[in-house]
Amino acid sequence: MTSIPAEFYALANAFLFALHNIFTKKALRYSNPATGVISSLLINIVFLWVLAILLVPMENVTIESLLIFVGVGFFQPGLTRLLTYKGINTLGVAITDPIRASTPLFSAAMAIIFLGEEITLPIIVATFMIIGGITLLSWRHGAMKLAGSAVYLWYPIAASVLAGASQVVRKFGMAAVPHPFLAAAVTATSSLVISIVVMWYVEKTDESWQMNRKCFWWFLAAGITVSFAMTSIYHALDLGKVSVVIPLSSTAPLFSLILTALFLRDVEKVTLRIVISALMIVSGVALIAWWK
Repeated sequence: MTSIPAEFYALANAFLFALHNIFTKKALRYSNPATGVISSLLINIVFLWVLAILLVPMENVTIESLLIFVGVGFFQPGLTRLLTYKGINTLGVAITDPIRASTPLFSAAMAIIFLGEEITLPIIVATFMIIGGITLLSWRHGAMKLAGSAVYLWYPIAASVLAGASQVVRKFGMAAVPHPFLAAAVTATSSLVISIVVMWYVEKTDESWQMNRKCFWWFLAAGITVSFAMTSIYHALDLGKVSVVIPLSSTAPLFSLILTALFLRDVEKVTLRIVISALMIVSGVALIAWWK
């Protein structure tokens, strides 16, 4: 398995995450984001723990080495997934995914603020490209589900901020526990606990859990797909550099545009403006990661 390059796993993560978003969008037609988060995390836990128990030599793993992944689970995937699903539900896949691809921008910003890294011209140019792409998306008239819903852009933006903060922590954790299935399983488990606590206070309605036959199979497909996506990104981070892995995994919007055009034509419309916006954001991400 180690003969497969990190770049393959990073691109696999991008495709699988985009496919997961398509399945989620299908399910959300009959349910809500809270149900999507809890059901997908439950599927992640069952799927990943079975693989971890079968494939990981547990005798070499200590509780202390797993604590870092417990901490990562406080923010990702549960909280970031909830914010992403809310973005998909209110804005659509074609708009949410390009904004979620801005994660490396926030990773670079945090490195500058907390690690004292230098601000370079490519970072400045890329920042304006990403901001421009997000602005172009927010100016689309009639493309969002609710009136005045440009405010919902904060859902994917907040998800990107949290994801950016967790990437470096994940890389550090893989040095202590180089077992992607186990790392993903621990993260999903702690994330489920945090997600339930958060939604207990935030989603205070009788409609927080909406599982039915129409959404069940879509959520199941989304959960299995994102389980593979989670292990792919951990494999990539274990084998390669963050500065290479994260931009490649951030190409998910390009896959999303193709999949949306193919499978969500009855729900979303991919326009030239969305394509240009996605290319601006993804190009900005690549500029930050490869030229910094």
